[in-house]
Amino acid sequence: MTQMTTISDVETKSKQCKRETKQRKSARPIKRILDKASGDVVGWLYEWNTGHVVPMWKAEPFEDVFYR
Repeated sequence: MTQMTTISDVETKSKQCKRETKQRKSARPIKRILDKASGDVVGWLYEWNTGHVVPMWKAEPFEDVFYR
């Protein structure tokens, strides 16, 4: 059975995301993001104090990558 998303659900998720962003105080790089074709570093993976892991790209996001 498919679960439908309501406007209320979206508003709740939006508020949670805003609250989560406000709670982010510090982050540390945990891995490098490398382009599979060239092996060049194209970004870093950061872990926030909240536990969320977020990529930070040098320029535009790449799709064909690996982490080291």
